[in-house]
Formats: sequence, structure tokens, C-alpha cells
Amino acid sequence: MIRSLLISLSILMLTYALRVYIDSFEKPRGQEETVNLLEDITIRSYSRTGIEWTIKGKTLEVVSEDVKLNNAEFFSKEAHIRSSQAYIDRSTGKGKLIGGVELESEDLRAKTPSAYINLKEGKVWGEGEVEIIQDKNLIRGKGFEITLKPLKVIINRAKVNMQ
Repeated sequence: MIRSLLISLSILMLTYALRVYIDSFEKPRGQEETVNLLEDITIRSYSRTGIEWTIKGKTLEVVSEDVKLNNAEFFSKEAHIRSSQAYIDRSTGKGKLIGGVELESEDLRAKTPSAYINLKEGKVWGEGEVEIIQDKNLIRGKGFEITLKPLKVIINRAKVNMQ
């Protein structure tokens, strides 16, 4: 009787010890695993519309499918886009630009605090304030969509100052 009790207790202790050992290999919940941290990077990307992007950043962090760029710059023949931070999903090419977003193309310049971007379709859009300078005209609005190829600009609640 005592023998079977000791065997049962030892099996329970062994099972518990194995469970603790196996759980030690799992990463703690709520923490994201940083795959890479790179500095002064340059990446090339292509879109469905034929836009070839050169993406530059001061630092790049990769967490699974998400990429975070600091001091991000996106170059193409059609446009040059800058922002303080960019978060891009590598699989979809969609992301968010945050902090002093500036877009420059041959025909216009746009400034906004934040915007969304789709690299595969060559689109930039947002719901916040936007300021666009075209020739000598200043256009302000709230909410916008800019398609880069062919260039198409839609501004909601637009106010134009012509000079």
C-alpha cells in the first residue's frame, strides 16, 4: 500500500516537473518577438501598377509580418514620401505613416500628420487634415486619397487659396 502510494506520488512529481520544463520553452504571452533590428537600410519593392519603390529608413524592426521604420522615406519615379515612422505589413504592402508625412510628386506637394499607404496599389490616403500645394495654389481639406499612377487626387472638405 505504501509502495503504490509512493509510486503514485513520484509519477505526479515527474509529470509536474516535465510540464514546467516544457512550459519554459514557450515565450511569455503579451511579448512580441523582435526578429531583426537593422540600421540605415534600403529596400526595393514593386507594385501591381508598375511602381518600383526604394524604401529607406534610419532603423528597421521586423516582428513577424510587420515592419517598423523610423525616419522612413519611399522613393519612386512618381513620388517621394517621408514620415517619422512607418508601419508596413510585408504580406499586403499596406501600412500607416505617422508624424510629419510629406508627399512630393512632379505636380504637387502634400503634408499631413498621418496617412495610410498601399505600396502595391500606389495609394496614399487619410482622414486627417491635409495641405496640398499645386503650382501656386494652396488646397486644405480634411480627408484625402492620392493615387500615384496615374496621378489622381481626391480631397474632402477642400478649401482653395488661389494666388
